[in-house]
Amino acid sequence: MRATALICVVLVGCGEDLVQREPQVVSQEAALRPTDTTSTLMWRYLTTDTVESTGLDGGGFKVHFTRAGINAVPAGDADDSGVPDFAQAVEATYEEVGNLYHGPLAYRRPLSDATITANGGDGRFDVYLLDFARSADGAFRVDQCPAGGTDRCIGYVVQENDFAGYGYPSAIAATRILGSHEYFHAVQAAYDNSQNVVISEGTAVWATERFDPSTRDFEGFIGGYLTRPDRSIDSPPPGPVPDFAYGSAIFFKFLSERHDDALLRKLWEQLENGQGDPTEPGDQADPTWVIQLDALLQRDYQSTFADDFAEFARWNLYLGSYADSTQAWAAAATYPQVTMIQVAAPYRLDASRVFYASTQYYAMAAAGRTTMTAALVDSPLTTGNDLDGLVVWIAARKAGRNTEVVKLTAGQSVDVTGGAFVAAIVNTNRGANGASLSQRPGICLGTPEEVASCVAALGGGSDAGVDAGIDAGTMEPSDAGTGTDGGVTEHPPPPGCGCGMGSSPGLFLALALALRLRSGRRRIDA
Repeated sequence: MRATALICVVLVGCGEDLVQREPQVVSQEAALRPTDTTSTLMWRYLTTDTVESTGLDGGGFKVHFTRAGINAVPAGDADDSGVPDFAQAVEATYEEVGNLYHGPLAYRRPLSDATITANGGDGRFDVYLLDFARSADGAFRVDQCPAGGTDRCIGYVVQENDFAGYGYPSAIAATRILGSHEYFHAVQAAYDNSQNVVISEGTAVWATERFDPSTRDFEGFIGGYLTRPDRSIDSPPPGPVPDFAYGSAIFFKFLSERHDDALLRKLWEQLENGQGDPTEPGDQADPTWVIQLDALLQRDYQSTFADDFAEFARWNLYLGSYADSTQAWAAAATYPQVTMIQVAAPYRLDASRVFYASTQYYAMAAAGRTTMTAALVDSPLTTGNDLDGLVVWIAARKAGRNTEVVKLTAGQSVDVTGGAFVAAIVNTNRGANGASLSQRPGICLGTPEEVASCVAALGGGSDAGVDAGIDAGTMEPSDAGTGTDGGVTEHPPPPGCGCGMGSSPGLFLALALALRLRSGRRRIDA
């Protein structure tokens, strides 16, 4: 399967498919189901369709389908059950997904729709098979959020009816990917339906990988983050195609690999409104995932967000051909490598910009040097300490592997004879409530002598770049961008929709169609 960049279509004020996880204002229209042929829902059955359903006795899912017309599922019925094999296979796949999520992983089940009028006939979770005409492949949709202000919502999944022409290896493989991803959004909605798009999409991609690693879905998406590690982890670029958010699954996989699967479930439990950790009283009513992650790591895992994020940056030196399961990821040989800024030694940057919860990776050939190091210098151009929260990893690479990876301390260097040098500058500060802790240090890379000369020129002392303490730093607006010299700043979308291009369904659908060649998959997601 060719799993590449995801095309994500945003609909109706960016709320219909939950790309941006805003609190739901549920209208009469939103409470309708695809079986209401009089609605204006983009994906619905035709008035001429005869809609049937199938589901296991005692199971948790009900699959709705038609046998004729554009929404028809494949007609094959090899077991002579009277129900098309594909509809049965979809139901069985969702049951398998549910058994994992609600069994070993112990997540809540989605809220039951038994008490609402348009509920598919009973309280089982509903999946509707419809023709998406290759404009998307499915979506989780919310149709009611019970009163109480908790942002816990009821919903259902709409899914492509046959996947003809989609490029998946099979319709069943497509269902395993789509079902595990979209149903995890339904699970998330049982905790908090208005969380940041990074944790909603990142953990959904993680869930698909946890369900069936053979899909290679995870490997196809993580480049969305690894090509932009210098963005703050909780701040995807504005626009309708947040591949950064899907790619952030690599961070959530890191958390589960370094600690355990239970960590992400515990995190979602803390994200329910009113359930934030008591050590963060200002974040209890409407929890923020990075704040709650920090509290959870401290409470249950003897770590912190800062410690984990620094270690995550180190693990990302062991991707692709540099994979080493004794040092980092269990199986990273097929993962794309992290993007690095290619420079020549000696390298000097008077004032960089390292955004909170981000990493800048610098790479250079040794070019005859035998020993290389790095230093950061507190900038005289800013107030506060530009070294607060910064960690530096330095690495020597040769013959396609890391020969040394160490955390920078005073006098530390690595042997780069006949190879290359890498420096990873990590800002371990976490953003919170719209505030960021971006830092503007000077950067020096080269031999110890070259670095000492650079530090002196920038006005730093002999221990410049060693301080990795964390304090309040310099408060700045959240501006996680891709520039490394302060000259390029991308601001995340403002509170609200954050779509960056308006809210016309036709506009976003046209964009998805225009970008079709970029992707083997198209999802209208939540």
